[in-house]
Amino acid sequence: MMYYNASTGELTDTAPWGNHYYDDELKKKMFAGWQEVADNFLPPATEPTKAEKCTALDNEYQPQFNTLAQSLSLAVLSNDADAQASIKSDYTALKTEYTNKKEVIENGNS
Repeated sequence: MMYYNASTGELTDTAPWGNHYYDDELKKKMFAGWQEVADNFLPPATEPTKAEKCTALDNEYQPQFNTLAQSLSLAVLSNDADAQASIKSDYTALKTEYTNKKEVIENGNS
């Protein structure tokens, strides 16, 4: 038997009351959020918060921005104007893509 708390999302194979004995009425009061579930129970999927989505987006895009910054530095040091222009174009495209995705998250459309 497993125990699941819907409000916290916690799933455990240990009773929340441990080894202590409580009658059913007292369990309902003291451990109101907990329910017994089958061993193969899968908690419902939860939608990530806006902050979690923004953090995931930042984690996805920041390495790409860092790589472009390093590439631009090398192109500047090498006086390679063509490479600089290409990197600046890539940066603008990446920044636009990132900004659009961030706006979708912040406006609650995804």
